[in-house]
Amino acid sequence: MPEQEGNMNIFGFEIKSKEEREQEEREYLHRIFPGGTAQKAAVEQQLKEKLPKEDKKAVMLYYILVKDAMTAGNGMSFEEAVGKVSKKQRILKLTPVMLEKVREVMEDNQ
Repeated sequence: MPEQEGNMNIFGFEIKSKEEREQEEREYLHRIFPGGTAQKAAVEQQLKEKLPKEDKKAVMLYYILVKDAMTAGNGMSFEEAVGKVSKKQRILKLTPVMLEKVREVMEDNQ
């Protein structure tokens, strides 16, 4: 992979400038929460209301991981993204009810 201007590659690790890292983080957050911090807060609140007994940080992380998989440019469906994420994350023991609530919040916040 060719180096981008301003990037260094040391032992196969790409070193990015602070500005590049911040830009990538902004782009990532915009992809997950196109409505910005207001949308992020709304998602957190909806998940908390729909799944009050679950660890709110774990549920939010799961939401972000699924949304990331769905919006990464490969056209993954909700079910495909859940399958991919479920193989990798072990923080949250998912139930069909939890999946349905996460799907509802995701659909409400597109």
